Amino acid sequence: MKKILVLMIVVLSAVVNAYSVALLITGEVGGNAIYEMMVQGAVRASKDFGFDVKVIEGGYNSSKWEPLLISLASTKSYDLIVTFTEGMPKSVEKAAKMFPQQKFALIDGIAPNLANVYSLGFKDEEMAYLAGYFAGLITKSNLPGANSELKIGMIAGDIYPAMTEKMKPAYEKGAKSADEKTEIFFSVAGSWADPNKGYELAQLQFSQGVDVIFLVAGGTGIGAIKKAKELGRYVIGVDSNVIYLAPDVILACVLKRADMAIYEVLKKAYLGKLPLGHSERWGIREGAIGFTFDDPSYLQNVPEQIREKMIDLFEKVERGEITPFGD
Repeated sequence: MKKILVLMIVVLSAVVNAYSVALLITGEVGGNAIYEMMVQGAVRASKDFGFDVKVIEGGYNSSKWEPLLISLASTKSYDLIVTFTEGMPKSVEKAAKMFPQQKFALIDGIAPNLANVYSLGFKDEEMAYLAGYFAGLITKSNLPGANSELKIGMIAGDIYPAMTEKMKPAYEKGAKSADEKTEIFFSVAGSWADPNKGYELAQLQFSQGVDVIFLVAGGTGIGAIKKAKELGRYVIGVDSNVIYLAPDVILACVLKRADMAIYEVLKKAYLGKLPLGHSERWGIREGAIGFTFDDPSYLQNVPEQIREKMIDLFEKVERGEITPFGD
């Protein structure tokens, strides 16, 4: 009887002490390439290391995100609570101060350095620099959809610090690196889920002589892709490889390895090696930023000379020989 009782205590203790992670998604997973990758990476880590992951979708009403984060912390049910994006640093700071024993991780954003908080940001400027350089090469190429004017575009879903302070300037710098005469057009949709607005903005840019647009606009970009297809122009995708949606129109994509990033964060957290109290930013050198070099359509549709220049640029950024935009 004693042996049975001891065994029951051990089993119960193992259940109680099982490592548990909560992912608070600031939005919804379905249809969002980054969040889909985040969840995939988290699930893979949970299987590899044997801990629990609970995914909570916060929806698109941003006013609900902070109360949800605080509510999750108040349950004291999770060893680590992870949330995302540059919209959450203040909320993470507030929750972390309210619950100093709770560990938090903010991914794709940088929170204040608190003893119970770890932040991981991506070097979005490296993605934008790659896209700008590629767009600059495309607009001066002999491709069927490229006109004689050196004009490229960029459409953003909305304005936020990383966009105005890093991505837009880096995109412009990359384009100018390809050709100093390149002119850049920039539009803001004011929504991440309005294809009609994306269609209108793309039409406006294309009518002004733009022949390739970098889309950082979420679902809004679908409309821009449609317009590019109608006019025989080009676009560049962001975050994940979406070339398959329109192989003749989406010439390339700059990639954010979100699945790899969250896998490493959760792995370190589970092993007790997450550097709480610190923040990091990962880019090409860390394997967190990539490009669709191996995509069959990219290899088929983009001239070899441009592909070689892109590889050369990528390797120079990786080696630190080129700094797209200061940290």
